[in-house]
This record gives sequence, C-alpha cells and structure tokens, in this order.
Amino acid sequence: MSREMRQETVTILCSGASLGAYIPALIASRQLSKRGIASDVVVLENILLENKRNNVPETKFAFHRNFSLALMAQKLVKDITPNLDFELTSNLLTTWKHQRRKRFMVFSGFWLPIANRYLQETDCQDIAIDLCHMDASASTSWKMYDATHSAFRHVWFFNWEDKCLLYNFCVSDDEPIPYNQRSDRFVIHGGGWGVGTYKTKVPELVHKGIKLDVIAYEQQDIENKTEYSRYFLIDPTWKPWEKDAQGYHQFPPFGEVKDNGKIAFQNSQPYPEVYNLIRQSRGIISKPGGGTLIDSLSAATPLVWLAPYGDYENNNGLLWEYLGFGISYEKWADSGYSFDILEKLHLNIRQARASLPTYINSYVETYCPKMIAESLIVSANTVN
Repeated sequence: MSREMRQETVTILCSGASLGAYIPALIASRQLSKRGIASDVVVLENILLENKRNNVPETKFAFHRNFSLALMAQKLVKDITPNLDFELTSNLLTTWKHQRRKRFMVFSGFWLPIANRYLQETDCQDIAIDLCHMDASASTSWKMYDATHSAFRHVWFFNWEDKCLLYNFCVSDDEPIPYNQRSDRFVIHGGGWGVGTYKTKVPELVHKGIKLDVIAYEQQDIENKTEYSRYFLIDPTWKPWEKDAQGYHQFPPFGEVKDNGKIAFQNSQPYPEVYNLIRQSRGIISKPGGGTLIDSLSAATPLVWLAPYGDYENNNGLLWEYLGFGISYEKWADSGYSFDILEKLHLNIRQARASLPTYINSYVETYCPKMIAESLIVSANTVN
C-alpha cells in the first residue's frame, strides 16, 4: 500500500449514546476499509468529562424502564460543550491538525462545535465534512449548533420535507431475501437504548400467535419468555466507547437467551448481529428510529412503527408510510395483522432500493478518486 494511501484517513465522528449514530459509523468504517481506505472512528464519550461519561449507562437504563422520562429528557437537552474534557478535546484537535485531516463523516450533531473549532484553527485547505442525518428531519443534536460553514455538506438518506429517498446506506452487500423465503417471525425492539412501547405489545402479539424475536436490554426483560418468542440480549455491560484488544470499536455483543438462561455473546460480523434476524424476518416492530429505517431499507424488511421518540422520529414513521415501506402498528392491527400487506411493503422497498445510489460508493467516488486509482495500481502490481 502506498505512502499516500496510508496517510489519507476519513475521520468518522459518532456518539455511543445513540446506536443509531454509532452503528452506521462503524459500518461506514468497515466498508471504507474494504475499499482500501483508512478511517478513524472517534466516539464522543471518549472526550467527555469522566463523570459525565460514567453517567451514560445509568441514564440508558432509566430511559429503557421509563419511556415518559426519556421523552421528557429529550426536551431538556443542552449544549454538550461544558461537558467536554478540555485537555482531551485539545489533544484530539492537535492530532487532526498535525495529520492534516481533510475528510470527515459526522453522525451526531453534538460534534458540530468541535468541527467548527477545527475549521477555525487549521490551515488545511479543501476540507470536506459530511453531516450525516440519520433521520428524515433534523433531530435534537443537529438543531443546537451552527452548521453553515462551506466545508459542511448535509447528507440526507431520506427526507420528510421532500418526501423522498436520497441514498441507501447498505448494512451489508447481501441482496434482500425474497419474502416467501423468510421465517414467519418478527423482530421487535426499542432501538439502541430499548426505549418506547414495544414491551407492551409483546403479550398482545403472542396472544395472536405471532412469533417474535424480542431484543432485550437487561435480564429483567426476559422474565416473561414464552414458547412463541425467542429472546436476544445485548450485553448490558458493554460500553460503545471502549475498544477491543485490537484497538477497534465493536458492534454490540449480542446473543440468544437459551432455555437454560445461558447466552453466548457474539459481535464478529462486519455489521451488527441483529441484522441477520432482520434480513430473515417478516417485519420490524419498533419505534421509527433512523437506524431502524436504515435496516428496513437495506434488508427490504417492512416496518410496523410504534410510538415515536420525538417529532423527528414521528416524521420517520410518516415518511415510511408515505413511501409504502411501513405501516403504523394500529393500522396493521386493524388489518388483522396481515402478512399480505407487509409483503406489498417489502416489494415496494425492493423496487425503490434497486435504483438508489449507495452512500459509501458515492462518498468514495466524490472524495477519494486518487485512492481508488492507487488501489487499482497496487492490485495490478500484485497480480503481475
């Protein structure tokens, strides 16, 4: 690999407090790596003051147990800047300036004050910063900061205002599984933090004989396990901002809860383990978070959407319904929990994604053409 290729690095900024931002960041990093492009994933919590970072798991479980509390807290979100560790933040910026970082993907608006500071302090030219909006309208973190610098490019994967799709953020390279070849099961979850009304729907769905793959977030979630339901647990002790022994951030450790209560956690895939369930399922039953829309589009798995977490998630659900990719839980229940309706939604998604550009391919073609050429030269030299 050439010296230039080693030096060119795409800096990917995300937050571990939102798996809807964290997981796409890791997927982007792995997909760039497959194309011979180096990347550096930086998780916001690693530059927070230690006491603020240590509070995140406690807050996560509080929101998981009380959706009303989560909704209330969302309205009280404040500027992140006072919670940043000054020395850690300065050291990070110094590294970027020394390495003359020019290519950035940002998956959380809370990085904007740091990105703006870098733009003010560096003399590096031709900086390009993609602001990757994972929802169909601006979520809380994006509304708080200045995002008008000419280096910023707002990237919308789907947009409620224009009622359209712009990119497919492919979770994997695998084609969607035909609907009639899927298992008769549904994945039901509450997003990265397990929030929302999904737990209240499990008894009703089980009563209707609908087989569920329930994503659990703590041990008490699996107490009502039934023969119709399989339970899968995200390791409650896992922290997104901690790296593995090789120095990489990981997807959530994930495993099925066996009848004897044992769980073998795994996270070795180039994408989250839960995606294998989503690819095989008849539908996703969940609040309409941005990460869930990404899964739905990538796997052509229709969304049955539950109560949203804020206005922007409500717009996500409305857009998916408008496009014919999803249906509200209430309408699906009124249909008698029809599989035929969901199959039509699946076909709509397949048709739409067939002509949709993929974000990573578009990014590489736009910002990394020299690196593509270098990769081809290296490959040719290897063959010859």
